[in-house]
Amino acid sequence: MTDRIALAARNNALWCDAVARSHGVSCSTDEVAWTASTRTPPYYPDAVTLSPGAGEYDVLARVDASDGCSVKDSWARLDLSMEDFARIVVGEWVWLDPSVPTPGTGSAWQRFTTPREVADWVRAWASDPDAEAILRPSLLGEPGVHVLGTRASDDPASPVVAGAIVNVTGEVAGLGNLFSRDGDVERAWAAGAAVAREVAGGIPLVGWEAGASVDAAVAAGCERIGPLNVWLK
Repeated sequence: MTDRIALAARNNALWCDAVARSHGVSCSTDEVAWTASTRTPPYYPDAVTLSPGAGEYDVLARVDASDGCSVKDSWARLDLSMEDFARIVVGEWVWLDPSVPTPGTGSAWQRFTTPREVADWVRAWASDPDAEAILRPSLLGEPGVHVLGTRASDDPASPVVAGAIVNVTGEVAGLGNLFSRDGDVERAWAAGAAVAREVAGGIPLVGWEAGASVDAAVAAGCERIGPLNVWLK
Protein backbone atom coordinates (compact mmCIF):
# COMPACT_ATOMS: atom_id res chain seq x y z
CA MET A 1 0.00 0.00 0.00
CA THR A 2 2.77 2.43 0.89
CA ASP A 3 4.28 2.36 -2.60
CA ARG A 4 0.93 3.19 -4.18
CA ILE A 5 0.25 6.00 -1.73
CA ALA A 6 3.71 7.39 -2.45
CA LEU A 7 2.96 7.43 -6.17
CA ALA A 8 -0.42 9.07 -5.60
CA ALA A 9 1.00 11.65 -3.20
CA ARG A 10 3.84 12.61 -5.54
CA ASN A 11 1.42 12.92 -8.46
CA ASN A 12 -0.80 15.19 -6.37
CA ALA A 13 2.19 17.23 -5.23
CA LEU A 14 3.29 17.75 -8.83
CA TRP A 15 -0.19 19.05 -9.68
CA CYS A 16 -0.07 21.39 -6.68
CA ASP A 17 3.36 22.47 -7.89
CA ALA A 18 2.02 23.31 -11.36
CA VAL A 19 -0.86 25.36 -9.96
CA ALA A 20 1.36 27.19 -7.47
CA ARG A 21 3.99 28.03 -10.09
CA SER A 22 1.28 29.39 -12.38
CA HIS A 23 0.74 32.00 -9.65
CA GLY A 24 4.43 32.81 -9.34
CA VAL A 25 4.98 30.77 -6.15
CA SER A 26 8.42 29.18 -5.75
CA CYS A 27 8.31 25.53 -4.70
CA SER A 28 10.72 22.77 -3.72
CA THR A 29 10.53 18.98 -3.60
CA ASP A 30 12.64 16.33 -1.89
CA GLU A 31 12.07 12.85 -0.46
CA VAL A 32 10.22 14.21 2.56
CA ALA A 33 7.77 16.73 1.15
CA TRP A 34 6.73 19.16 -1.53
CA THR A 35 6.54 22.67 -0.12
CA ALA A 36 5.72 26.18 -1.30
CA SER A 37 7.77 29.19 -0.23
CA THR A 38 4.72 31.44 0.17
CA ARG A 39 0.94 30.98 0.34
CA THR A 40 -0.57 28.95 -2.46
CA PRO A 41 -3.91 29.70 -4.16
CA PRO A 42 -7.13 28.80 -2.29
CA TYR A 43 -7.89 25.07 -1.99
CA TYR A 44 -4.22 24.20 -2.51
CA PRO A 45 -1.86 23.23 0.34
CA ASP A 46 1.43 24.82 1.27
CA ALA A 47 2.94 21.34 1.77
CA VAL A 48 2.31 17.72 0.77
CA THR A 49 4.15 14.96 2.62
CA LEU A 50 5.92 12.48 0.34
CA SER A 51 7.23 10.04 2.94
CA PRO A 52 5.39 8.13 5.66
CA GLY A 53 8.29 9.02 7.93
CA ALA A 54 7.83 12.78 7.61
CA GLY A 55 7.53 14.44 11.01
CA GLU A 56 5.60 17.50 12.06
CA TYR A 57 8.63 19.75 12.27
CA ASP A 58 10.20 18.29 9.12
CA VAL A 59 7.28 19.87 7.31
CA LEU A 60 6.65 23.04 9.32
CA ALA A 61 10.29 24.09 9.12
CA ARG A 62 9.96 24.31 5.32
CA VAL A 63 6.89 26.55 5.09
CA ASP A 64 5.46 29.80 6.41
CA ALA A 65 3.64 28.22 9.35
CA SER A 66 1.69 31.35 10.28
CA ASP A 67 -2.11 31.61 10.14
CA GLY A 68 -3.44 30.37 6.82
CA CYS A 69 -0.86 27.62 6.41
CA SER A 70 -2.23 24.29 5.15
CA VAL A 71 -0.59 20.86 5.04
CA LYS A 72 -1.70 17.73 3.19
CA ASP A 73 -0.66 14.80 5.40
CA SER A 74 -0.54 12.01 2.84
CA TRP A 75 -0.38 9.13 5.34
CA ALA A 76 -2.63 10.67 8.03
CA ARG A 77 0.20 10.31 10.55
CA LEU A 78 0.88 13.90 11.64
CA ASP A 79 -0.57 15.63 14.67
CA LEU A 80 -0.39 19.36 13.98
CA SER A 81 -2.92 20.28 16.66
CA MET A 82 -0.01 21.12 18.96
CA GLU A 83 0.81 24.00 16.59
CA ASP A 84 -2.78 25.27 16.50
CA PHE A 85 -3.70 23.56 13.24
CA ALA A 86 -7.16 22.05 12.79
CA ARG A 87 -7.86 18.94 10.72
CA ILE A 88 -10.34 20.24 8.14
CA VAL A 89 -10.49 17.30 5.71
CA VAL A 90 -10.31 13.55 6.21
CA GLY A 91 -9.99 11.91 2.82
CA GLU A 92 -8.99 8.71 1.05
CA TRP A 93 -6.48 8.02 -1.69
CA VAL A 94 -8.02 6.00 -4.51
CA TRP A 95 -6.41 3.80 -7.17
CA LEU A 96 -7.91 2.52 -10.41
CA ASP A 97 -5.93 -0.36 -11.84
CA PRO A 98 -5.84 -0.69 -15.66
CA SER A 99 -7.24 -4.22 -15.36
CA VAL A 100 -10.44 -3.05 -13.65
CA PRO A 101 -13.31 -2.09 -15.99
CA THR A 102 -15.14 1.21 -15.49
CA PRO A 103 -18.95 1.29 -15.62
CA GLY A 104 -19.10 4.54 -17.59
CA THR A 105 -18.21 5.81 -21.03
CA GLY A 106 -16.36 8.99 -21.83
CA SER A 107 -17.79 9.24 -25.33
CA ALA A 108 -19.56 12.56 -24.63
CA TRP A 109 -16.47 14.08 -23.03
CA GLN A 110 -13.76 16.01 -24.85
CA ARG A 111 -10.41 17.66 -24.28
CA PHE A 112 -10.38 21.41 -23.72
CA THR A 113 -7.29 22.66 -25.50
CA THR A 114 -7.60 26.43 -25.94
CA PRO A 115 -7.56 29.25 -23.36
CA ARG A 116 -11.15 30.11 -24.22
CA GLU A 117 -12.29 26.51 -23.71
CA VAL A 118 -10.44 26.31 -20.42
CA ALA A 119 -12.07 29.56 -19.29
CA ASP A 120 -15.48 27.96 -19.97
CA TRP A 121 -14.40 24.89 -18.00
CA VAL A 122 -13.14 26.93 -15.04
CA ARG A 123 -16.37 28.94 -14.83
CA ALA A 124 -18.30 25.69 -14.53
CA TRP A 125 -15.87 24.21 -11.99
CA ALA A 126 -15.52 27.26 -9.74
CA SER A 127 -17.64 27.31 -6.61
CA ASP A 128 -17.66 31.14 -6.58
CA PRO A 129 -16.36 33.98 -8.81
CA ASP A 130 -13.13 34.29 -6.79
CA ALA A 131 -12.30 30.64 -7.50
CA GLU A 132 -12.22 31.34 -11.23
CA ALA A 133 -8.73 32.85 -10.81
CA ILE A 134 -7.23 29.67 -9.35
CA LEU A 135 -6.79 27.50 -12.46
CA ARG A 136 -5.17 29.47 -15.25
CA PRO A 137 -5.04 28.68 -18.98
CA SER A 138 -1.22 28.51 -18.74
CA LEU A 139 -1.67 25.08 -17.13
CA LEU A 140 -2.32 23.77 -20.65
CA GLY A 141 1.41 24.16 -21.24
CA GLU A 142 2.32 21.79 -18.39
CA PRO A 143 3.54 18.37 -19.64
CA GLY A 144 0.97 15.68 -18.96
CA VAL A 145 -1.90 18.01 -18.02
CA HIS A 146 -5.21 17.46 -19.82
CA VAL A 147 -8.44 19.35 -19.16
CA LEU A 148 -11.48 17.15 -19.83
CA GLY A 149 -15.20 17.71 -19.74
CA THR A 150 -18.55 17.69 -21.43
CA ARG A 151 -20.98 20.43 -22.48
CA ALA A 152 -24.75 20.55 -22.23
CA SER A 153 -25.04 19.92 -25.98
CA ASP A 154 -22.97 19.60 -29.15
CA ASP A 155 -23.03 23.38 -29.49
CA PRO A 156 -19.48 24.55 -28.64
CA ALA A 157 -20.98 27.61 -26.98
CA SER A 158 -23.16 25.56 -24.61
CA PRO A 159 -22.18 25.50 -20.93
CA VAL A 160 -19.79 22.95 -19.50
CA VAL A 161 -21.71 20.60 -17.20
CA ALA A 162 -19.03 18.19 -15.92
CA GLY A 163 -15.29 17.90 -16.01
CA ALA A 164 -12.00 16.72 -14.56
CA ILE A 165 -8.27 17.27 -14.93
CA VAL A 166 -5.77 14.50 -15.68
CA ASN A 167 -2.11 14.91 -14.77
CA VAL A 168 0.16 12.19 -16.18
CA THR A 169 3.38 11.80 -14.18
CA GLY A 170 5.29 8.75 -15.33
CA GLU A 171 3.88 5.63 -13.69
CA VAL A 172 0.45 7.02 -12.82
CA ALA A 173 -2.10 9.59 -13.97
CA GLY A 174 -3.88 11.74 -11.43
CA LEU A 175 -7.60 12.31 -11.88
CA GLY A 176 -8.78 15.34 -9.93
CA ASN A 177 -10.82 18.54 -9.87
CA LEU A 178 -13.76 16.40 -10.86
CA PHE A 179 -17.16 18.09 -10.81
CA SER A 180 -20.71 17.77 -12.06
CA ARG A 181 -23.05 20.75 -12.20
CA ASP A 182 -26.08 18.53 -11.59
CA GLY A 183 -24.52 16.98 -8.48
CA ASP A 184 -24.29 13.48 -9.94
CA VAL A 185 -20.69 12.88 -8.92
CA GLU A 186 -20.98 9.12 -9.39
CA ARG A 187 -21.84 9.49 -13.07
CA ALA A 188 -19.13 12.11 -13.49
CA TRP A 189 -16.54 9.85 -11.86
CA ALA A 190 -17.47 6.96 -14.13
CA ALA A 191 -17.31 9.07 -17.29
CA GLY A 192 -14.24 10.97 -16.15
CA ALA A 193 -12.34 7.78 -15.37
CA ALA A 194 -13.26 6.29 -18.75
CA VAL A 195 -12.00 9.26 -20.76
CA ALA A 196 -8.96 9.70 -18.50
CA ARG A 197 -7.91 6.17 -19.42
CA GLU A 198 -8.12 7.05 -23.09
CA VAL A 199 -5.86 10.07 -22.53
CA ALA A 200 -3.38 8.45 -20.14
CA GLY A 201 -3.05 5.04 -21.75
CA GLY A 202 -2.57 1.81 -19.81
CA ILE A 203 -1.35 3.21 -16.50
CA PRO A 204 -3.18 3.37 -13.17
CA LEU A 205 -5.35 6.35 -12.29
CA VAL A 206 -4.89 7.85 -8.85
CA GLY A 207 -6.55 10.59 -6.87
CA TRP A 208 -8.11 11.50 -3.57
CA GLU A 209 -11.64 12.20 -2.47
CA ALA A 210 -13.60 12.87 0.71
CA GLY A 211 -17.14 12.16 1.84
CA ALA A 212 -19.62 10.87 -0.72
CA SER A 213 -17.09 11.40 -3.52
CA VAL A 214 -15.08 8.45 -2.16
CA ASP A 215 -18.09 6.20 -2.77
CA ALA A 216 -18.43 7.64 -6.29
CA ALA A 217 -14.81 6.77 -7.02
CA VAL A 218 -15.28 3.23 -5.68
CA ALA A 219 -18.41 2.81 -7.80
CA ALA A 220 -16.26 3.74 -10.82
CA GLY A 221 -13.92 0.84 -10.01
CA CYS A 222 -11.41 2.52 -7.72
CA GLU A 223 -9.86 0.92 -4.66
CA ARG A 224 -9.32 2.79 -1.41
CA ILE A 225 -5.62 2.59 -0.61
CA GLY A 226 -5.22 4.76 2.48
CA PRO A 227 -6.31 7.83 4.43
CA LEU A 228 -5.04 11.38 4.25
CA ASN A 229 -5.69 14.52 6.26
CA VAL A 230 -5.61 18.20 5.40
CA TRP A 231 -4.60 20.54 8.24
CA LEU A 232 -5.20 24.29 8.36
CA LYS A 233 -3.90 26.89 10.81
